[in-house]
Amino acid sequence: MGHGDEFQSTGGVNRVEVRAETDSILGIQTAPIEPAADGSAAVLIPMTAVVDDNGQQLVFVQYENFYEPVPVAMGSTQGDLIEVAEGLSVGEQLVTEGGLVLYAESRKTQAAEAPAAEDAFAAPVTDQSHAQADAQGTPHSHDTSGNLMASGEVEQMSGGFPTGIVATTVVGVVLAGGAIALLGSNRKR
Repeated sequence: MGHGDEFQSTGGVNRVEVRAETDSILGIQTAPIEPAADGSAAVLIPMTAVVDDNGQQLVFVQYENFYEPVPVAMGSTQGDLIEVAEGLSVGEQLVTEGGLVLYAESRKTQAAEAPAAEDAFAAPVTDQSHAQADAQGTPHSHDTSGNLMASGEVEQMSGGFPTGIVATTVVGVVLAGGAIALLGSNRKR
């Protein structure tokens, strides 16, 4: 599979599951749609909520445990707000920020098939490199079955968030800061 193959090139936009533990990190924010300030029946939403799906305007609305894509017909703009002629109602929980993240997530194809039932309870495989990593205390990761994982697999298991890269960067910054402080203290002497 090449880069980008995990996204659909055709087909619809699917709903996305709410993930409270990561949605705020990804910048997904929701707010109820408020009545218009002038008392009219107009539904006004922030422009940041609107996503363009090949010429069709849509927004995401949170319904219980899912963000549902909703096609909308747009009207006039009023500052940084845009009127929605049809598709939304006052009181619905609108995704005001992070709609593009949800759009990208909704266009992903289904994940690889789950392992067969007989493989689900297989014993972990310990090869020589895994045994050496354990014996030497070398940092490495295990999948849910206890098998050694390559660094690319670690990112996939952690939901795509590159925790290894972040940890390495933090350690590097701390070491660099310590080295600079040590050099600075030696120059004063």
